[in-house]
Amino acid sequence: MPSVQNPIALAALNRALNAVRNGPAPRPKYDSRTADKFNIRGYQELFDELAGIGRHQGRSMNSEAVAGILDALGGRVRSVAMLNILKANLGEEVSARVLAELPDFDLELCKTRSNCVLRFPPHVRETIRDGVANVTMDATTMNQWMLDALVQWVQVQRQQYALLTAAIAMNQKVLGTR
Repeated sequence: MPSVQNPIALAALNRALNAVRNGPAPRPKYDSRTADKFNIRGYQELFDELAGIGRHQGRSMNSEAVAGILDALGGRVRSVAMLNILKANLGEEVSARVLAELPDFDLELCKTRSNCVLRFPPHVRETIRDGVANVTMDATTMNQWMLDALVQWVQVQRQQYALLTAAIAMNQKVLGTR
């Protein structure tokens, strides 16, 4: 491995190594009784999908929705990086074949209108409102932005699950553990 000489690259490498050593900071716990709440007008099919993903991850539907919204606010850096890592592990051809089998979640195909009250950690509601105002010049509402963010989260989670399942199956086949 070549040694890093650039001082900027060294500083970035040291920050990354420190972050790895220290691990992620635990998220603070919040009381849902005093949390900011937002009544999202959406579809039961979307909320059921989020609840299913949450059950798989060991989280509630609300936690899954908040994770999707926070991911969207963060520019989807972590979720896109995870997809790229999984695709690189499987290779282009296998990844394309796996993802071709995966159905898209289309909000326009949802039929059952439903409301859901989301409880946010502190300052998330203001961040969403400000982000929607800054990012879009059209008449996107906070509700529509959140629906779009949740649909994208469902898509990414489905893709990650499919690629991870394929990677596990391929590793088991290579290692002969099955």
